[in-house]
Amino acid sequence: MKYTKFTNCNLIDNGITYFDSELFINNETGKIIDDPKDNANTKIVDLNGKYLAPGLIDIQNNGFFGLNFSNLDGNSSKEDIDEYKRFYNDVMAKFLETGVTGVCPTITSNFAEVYEKVLPILKRSRTNYMTDSLGAHCEGPFISLLKKGCHPTETFVDAKEGSSKIDHVYGDKNFENISIITAAPEIDGIIDIIPYLKSKNIIYSIGHTNADYETGLKAIEQGATMITHLYNAMPQPHHRDPGVLGLINNPITNDAPYFGLICDGIHVDASMASLAYKSHPDKCVLTTDAIFMFGLEDGTYKWDKRNIVKDGFRLCLEGTKTLAGSGTSLIQCVRNLIKWTNIPLAQAIKTATNNAAMSLNLQNQKGFLTVGCDADLIVLDDNCIIQSIYKLGKSIRVNDQNHPGNLIANL
Repeated sequence: MKYTKFTNCNLIDNGITYFDSELFINNETGKIIDDPKDNANTKIVDLNGKYLAPGLIDIQNNGFFGLNFSNLDGNSSKEDIDEYKRFYNDVMAKFLETGVTGVCPTITSNFAEVYEKVLPILKRSRTNYMTDSLGAHCEGPFISLLKKGCHPTETFVDAKEGSSKIDHVYGDKNFENISIITAAPEIDGIIDIIPYLKSKNIIYSIGHTNADYETGLKAIEQGATMITHLYNAMPQPHHRDPGVLGLINNPITNDAPYFGLICDGIHVDASMASLAYKSHPDKCVLTTDAIFMFGLEDGTYKWDKRNIVKDGFRLCLEGTKTLAGSGTSLIQCVRNLIKWTNIPLAQAIKTATNNAAMSLNLQNQKGFLTVGCDADLIVLDDNCIIQSIYKLGKSIRVNDQNHPGNLIANL
């Protein structure tokens, strides 16, 4: 059949539920369309009153199912790169089963030779069988020593040399493969190169920073449009010294930045997640900050020259309380937000679909149920459990498991 019609469903889009609605897709283009008025070539899918929403988008994710997106370096051979590519395609197909149809593969602070190797592989994609890359998220290495988290300090650099340093670190030929760069605005030279990044269609996100409120405002005035994992790796707010957090609802700039929020119940307390969301719901973007141990069994794993201990969804550097990332699925973060804020399903889904797409300037391609957008879809029940997944209109197996052991066992 050339077309598919979803009927007897409730559409969720832009925070609104459209009850008893229909949606049409063109199976050849994989896009949402108006009613083709061609019953002879239309397949009918009755959703029996369930909710149909855009596929989820994760703007910060360091890896999953054993793959670390940063896992190549200057010594990597052609065989190493070929194996990485095979592994990458495999885990992106598995990750699609969790309902995430688009992701920004994230590379933590690293050396130029790592970006040279991995960024061409993490380039933007559009397929009907695996999670799409929406362009890489380069988290570092222009970040603060005081707010380094788990990032390796030997990779840290400044931008005193201006845009030429950016060109050297990431490779000027790789800019088309980058969607977001997280950097601390107080690092020498960073604020001055924000317009340069913007000219390359790269989103500048404030993160891993010790910047004060005023420095954050300067970054926004220069073109910053995002904050990376709010609350984490930044000064904590005070009522007379709000820090970076104060930017999400500031009365000075024309528009507040989007902000990533890790709602795994570990990185951010429920009350503080609720506070941030309610401060500016239209700019809240749920993200997992997952690392390669997502979907793996509990235990101790090697990461560079260090070890990370996985205990359920909590991932910490061995012997410390320093969080190394998350092991929680994005749909579970959505369910957590519903529980913590008592908001309707449609408004919670918006934070992982519409808001995420808009933060990446992809609202005309992804993350919405509007005509012309890709038919990347999830079907949900009343409890926000994924029932079905469609990638460019193709049905995909579902693996919505909240428990890590169940997640790996179900693969």
